[in-house]
Amino acid sequence: MKPTRFLLAFALAGLACTTPAKDTAAETAAPPEPLIPEDQLQRQMAVGNGYALVTAMMVNGDARSIVAMYVPDAKLTLPDTTVHNAPAIATRWVNLAQGKSMADFQRSSLAMSILDDSTLADSGSYLMILRRSPKDSVLERGLYMAKWRARPGVGNWVILEDQIIPGPGKKTGTR
Repeated sequence: MKPTRFLLAFALAGLACTTPAKDTAAETAAPPEPLIPEDQLQRQMAVGNGYALVTAMMVNGDARSIVAMYVPDAKLTLPDTTVHNAPAIATRWVNLAQGKSMADFQRSSLAMSILDDSTLADSGSYLMILRRSPKDSVLERGLYMAKWRARPGVGNWVILEDQIIPGPGKKTGTR
């Protein structure tokens, strides 16, 4: 009789091991937060921080870090050329910054809209400060348009498209 009980207990244990456990954590978990913050200020801060990082990398000649700020198949449109793919864009930004002796590149968002659950369009004006010598600076003003993609995780915003449209002329002097 004892071997029968042992066999029955063994069979029941085997059945228990093959039956999947019910995942109660998935039922009680909160819904995932949207990739793009609902708060306009948070969106502007995320995008503004991205522009500031790209500018710092341009000024410092850090093409490798600029690559991480763009999706691999991104597009940059400048008045004289269109550049495709992140490494080529990074090289172009660094060459532009060095060629123009760029000291700063500031973007001011004027309009921002959510295109889908992870894509945001931003447009506004820019101010590029070019230094030729310590006492001489040239300002270049214009407009820009960019599309950003938010990815899961903090600090994972990347640029899909970036377009720079210079104004009618350059102005020498102060801002």
